[in-house]
Amino acid sequence: MTPVSPVQLLLVLSLAPQLVSGSPKQYFLKYILEPPPCRSEPEDCNTFCTQQEECPENLQCCSAFCGIVCSSNKAPLPNT
Repeated sequence: MTPVSPVQLLLVLSLAPQLVSGSPKQYFLKYILEPPPCRSEPEDCNTFCTQQEECPENLQCCSAFCGIVCSSNKAPLPNT
């Protein structure tokens, strides 16, 4: 068996944390800081937000196809 050089060992140790998915930082960014997806298509893709406080009273900050926007965010009516 050939010995492992210190450089190879450092390389493996530096890359190992990046390969593990589901790190606490990713969880925090995705589920704590990122707003939930919009339940309906936004009416206006020009009103961007980063927090709920930036939206008018009757709108919610949510993630849509055009970015993170203020939307009424009402669930679509089921087809009957």
